[in-house]
Order: sequence, then C-alpha cells, then structure tokens
Amino acid sequence: MTNEAAGRIFSGVINSALEAVRAASVATQKAEKQIEAFATFAMFDPTTGDESGAPNVTVKEMKTALAVAKTSSFTEAAKGLGMSQPGLSRQIQRVEKAYGINLFYRRSAGAEVTPGGSLVLEAFSDALNALARSFEAATKLS
Repeated sequence: MTNEAAGRIFSGVINSALEAVRAASVATQKAEKQIEAFATFAMFDPTTGDESGAPNVTVKEMKTALAVAKTSSFTEAAKGLGMSQPGLSRQIQRVEKAYGINLFYRRSAGAEVTPGGSLVLEAFSDALNALARSFEAATKLS
C-alpha cells in the first residue's frame, strides 16, 4: 500500500469518526431536551402525592394537542374539532404555558412536534387511554 492510499484511508476513517461524534452530540442534545421536558411534565412527588407543581390540563386540551400532532396543522385540527383556529391556538398556548415548553414548532408548512412535546403528547395519549379504560371498567361493573 502506498503512502497516498494509506493517507486516504486514514483521512476517511478520521472523517467518519468526526461525523459519528457530531451525530452523537446532536442525539445527546435532543435527549437532554427530552429529559428536561419530562422533568417539567412530572412536577409532582409520587411518594407523597404532592401535585402542587403538576400542570392542570383538561381532557379537551389534551385532545386538542393530540389533534394538532395528528394533522400537523393548527387549521386542520381546528376544522376537525369544529372550533376556530384562534380558539385552538389559545388552548395550545395555555398547555404550553402550563408545562413551560413549546409542544410544536410553528412553521408556514404546518406544525411539527418538538422533542419535549413528543413526551407530553405521549403522556396525554396514555392518560386518555387510561381514562377510556376506566370508563369501560365502570360500565361493566354497573
């Protein structure tokens, strides 16, 4: 192998390693944002039941946020829910204020879920599913 060929191989390996480090750095930053969002979301102590720091969000607001995520559009979500777009925006802003994070990136092409928003929306989905299961169980008991 010539020195030139060895140099190209070495350069390629170094460039690949640098790309891997950059990708890991981006992934780390995203993970840190998700952890911060979850910490904001879970502001209560399950051992004591203290919920004084937990955000107060209604079922309607949870459904509204999930509709925006599903459609990637404030306008389409508002139409689907039979409400005005400004009214929907106010609900989303209230939820975002309660959690201290943006759920969505607002872009001219639509709404995109933020990393923190993804965690909150997953929790909303889980909460609504648990609520539905509790209603089903109560119906079976009565």
